[in-house]
Order: sequence, then structure tokens, then C-alpha cells
Amino acid sequence: MEILNTSANGQVAETEQGYNVSRRRFFQLAGGIAGAGVVLSACRRTPPSTTYVGSGDIGLLNMLYIVEQVQAGFYIQAAITPYYGMTSSESLCFIDLRDQAIAHREYFKTLLGTNATKPIVLNLSLSTFADRTSTLANAYAIADLAVGGYNGAARLMTSTDYLLTLSKIATVQARRSAYMRDTLTYNSFADASAVDSSGLDLATQPTMVMAGIEQYIQTKFDISKLPSF
Repeated sequence: MEILNTSANGQVAETEQGYNVSRRRFFQLAGGIAGAGVVLSACRRTPPSTTYVGSGDIGLLNMLYIVEQVQAGFYIQAAITPYYGMTSSESLCFIDLRDQAIAHREYFKTLLGTNATKPIVLNLSLSTFADRTSTLANAYAIADLAVGGYNGAARLMTSTDYLLTLSKIATVQARRSAYMRDTLTYNSFADASAVDSSGLDLATQPTMVMAGIEQYIQTKFDISKLPSF
């Protein structure tokens, strides 16, 4: 299957939100620079039947695309309904993370082209967004899944074309997890649940990533052909 590449001057469109992210803007956002606001749609959709994520590199990229959709939806909601006692610096951070996740999501959507899975239907009921502890704990749980997913995908990719970009996004995910952990519990940013015995970020089997992330979505996926290590 062919994976589409964006041109140097191409743009990735957030059609539902009227939000555009240029290629340069994507890398700015990935580096932590805040972007424009996004309004969360309140409409509900009926989740589709089981969706096949694909095999090989396509399956791995779709897995990461699904993770980024969850993160984008989570941070959009967190920014719209801030928890009680959210500080101004925390609010700015959530806006930054929202924009980063949207940029990452749109990157994978364009990269995959016609091979991309259909947009997911979110289920964010695990998080009580009015509660600080619930929001931060779910934020770093999702970020941990993302870190493990990126590291696991990097080990399994047969093509090296996208490894540099995936590695850069993985570092963003790790910083995101560290921030949320430390905001919730001081100096916990690199505890035993976040790194291995060598102090390195964890690499997670794709099926385990999907099992974890499916807690936050209604859409059902066929992951039977995802690679493993």
C-alpha cells in the first residue's frame, strides 16, 4: 500500500473545526508553540462496526493515528471544561498540548491518505474533567500509552522513512507524560511506571497499546494483523 507524503508547501486541514496546520506550523506545534483555538463539536455519532487497522507499517501508523485522535479529543475537552483550580500556567499548557495533538493527528491522517482508518468515536467517560486528579491521571495514562506505542512502532517498522519524525513526536509524548505526572505528584515524572530499569522510556506491544486506548473510544477495531515483537 502507498503512504502519501505531504508536499513542502502543502497544508493539512482540520475540516470539522476550520483549523489549518501548515507543514512548518506542524513542526512548531510539535516543539511546543501554541496555536489557534479549536471548538469542540457537541454532536454525537453512532460508532461504526469493527474497523480493520491494517497490517505491517500501515497498521502501526493507524495505531498511532488512533492514539493521536484520542489525545486531541481529550485535550480539546480539557481546554473547554477546565478542572476546578486550574492555574493560568496549567491552562496554557493544556492549550499547547491540544494544538500539538491536533497537529500530530492531522499529520498521520495525511500521511496515511486512503489507508487511514475512519475517524474514531470518543468515549471520555473515564475522566471527570472538573476534577484535577482525574484529568491529570488520565492525561498521563494516555501519554504513557502514546510513548510506549511510538517506541514499539519504531522497533517494528520495516521502512525507515518515517522513523525520524516518529522519534521526534515520541519525545514530545514523553515530555507530555512527565509534565502531567509532575503536576499531579511532584518529582514523579520518571517513576518506575514510566521508565524501565535502565531509565529508558517503555516500548509497548501494539496490541497492548490498542487495548489501553480503546478505553477512551467507542469504535471497535480489528487488530489481528498488527505486528509484534
